[in-house]
Amino acid sequence: MEHSALHALLLTGLIAALGGPLAMCWIILPSSRSLASGPERNTLLAGLGASIARWIFIGALVAALTSVLDLFVEVAELRGETVFGGADPGPVARFAVHTGVGCLALARIGLLLLTAIAARLVCRGGNEAAPPYGRWLPVTALALGAVVATSFVSHAAAQPENRPLALAMQITHLVAVSSWIGILLHLFLARRHLLDSPSPTRAALVAEIVRRFSPLALATTSLLALTGVIAAWRFLGSTGALFTSAYGLTLLVKLAVLTPALAAGWVNFRRVRPGLLQTGGDRSQPLALFGRMLELEVTAGIFVIAVAGILASIAPPGSDGSLQLTSAQTRAVLTPDLPTTHVENWTAPEDPRGPTLDDLRYSEFTHNWSGVFVTLLGIGWFAQGTPGRASLWAARAYPFLLVPFGIAISVLANPELWIMRSVSPWSAFTNPSLLEHQLAAVLIFVLAWLSWRDQRNPERLRPLGYPLPLIMMVGSLLLLGHAHSDPAIPGDIANLINVQHTAFGAFGLFAGTSRWFVLRGVIPKRIGNLLWPAGVIGLGLYMAFFYREIV
Repeated sequence: MEHSALHALLLTGLIAALGGPLAMCWIILPSSRSLASGPERNTLLAGLGASIARWIFIGALVAALTSVLDLFVEVAELRGETVFGGADPGPVARFAVHTGVGCLALARIGLLLLTAIAARLVCRGGNEAAPPYGRWLPVTALALGAVVATSFVSHAAAQPENRPLALAMQITHLVAVSSWIGILLHLFLARRHLLDSPSPTRAALVAEIVRRFSPLALATTSLLALTGVIAAWRFLGSTGALFTSAYGLTLLVKLAVLTPALAAGWVNFRRVRPGLLQTGGDRSQPLALFGRMLELEVTAGIFVIAVAGILASIAPPGSDGSLQLTSAQTRAVLTPDLPTTHVENWTAPEDPRGPTLDDLRYSEFTHNWSGVFVTLLGIGWFAQGTPGRASLWAARAYPFLLVPFGIAISVLANPELWIMRSVSPWSAFTNPSLLEHQLAAVLIFVLAWLSWRDQRNPERLRPLGYPLPLIMMVGSLLLLGHAHSDPAIPGDIANLINVQHTAFGAFGLFAGTSRWFVLRGVIPKRIGNLLWPAGVIGLGLYMAFFYREIV
């Protein structure tokens, strides 16, 4: 879990660090040539340059700090623990100096720190105009070096055959992402310079940015698709593995998250740019539409990066068919059945040889009945979005589901922690599975606390305002990165668990992002209030009637 989260942060920082100079050199400075010289042009370009340099600095520092923390996580995972159990600097230092992965991490950290320093120096010439091309070249070279160092510790570098080609594809893939999502991220962070106080100069600059960026986005997305297909074929080996492995399903989630970004780019090119180029018309509406589509693209892009970080920490299925569902497992997870209601010997001590049938049945029991809670919550939230008395009763009823749901996750998911007390609470911080379950319970209790304050929120923010989609999205990413890596669990069962948790994460991410876009006004409320509860209900129904560990 920690490794997945840190890798997502690392990718975000890297893409911000490389996307910034690319945005200036490929988009903003060339687009500024179409503007007439004057104080407004200089002020606008200076503001954009300063914003991009500042966020390159922040992104490079975040990526460097993440790389340092990841060294501690790597050592903890080698011991089968979490980093929260403490870390001895001695083994971490030996890992960093005496292993190839550690040396590459040190090189990446150094390059990122140099990128941050170069970004701080790039705007030293004052605020009269944007820094010229020459000042951005060192930033570009250093950030690109960090990307190359990162690629050498990826799945591509671990390929036994055609490694140079795999590395070249990986580097190309990361550069393409930076050229698309990285540039969009910087445009979004600098949007106040582009969208505040609409003027002919700003409208002309935005129109030229859209004109220049659209073919670049088309080229980079095509390149991403090509490199992604090649990498998927190399790592998956067959089409069936796309649907029967945790790696394949996570890859599908990544591709699905790309769809809103592609749709927003099409809207920008077909509607925003023509509206901005109209002479004598009101440009406030196309600028506002550009702002909404930019937010949609960037939000989708951030999730693409986050899911890509998780994907990098998941082992691809082997060529021998390992880490894939068997035919019997596939049939089991697609065949509905009533929730498990009876479990024997659930208090029996753990068998060192692996989980017993009673252990697996107990896990099915907790997941199935958690799904019942989730289904009821989804129905309540759907009813709250409808007019009439059903909305009032739903708003009053759903908070009473959250507290028992949180208790069920915290206590029943790990009876050895709170019921049998065979494991100390401190062990929850050192055991990855215990920690993830307790974090999930904390998120539910936060929702329960917020539900009692919900009546204070404006009606448009109910239920639970922005915290609800944020918690759903964070929880879904935890589910996508959920891994049962206990060596006592057989590989086929662990893969079955991971595949199903990936499906859970996909449902939750769809629900959370749909709710977020409703609140932000990106998609119509009427449509969104059907979509996001449907995602919650779908998650609950799958957990309640399809989750299996015994096949």
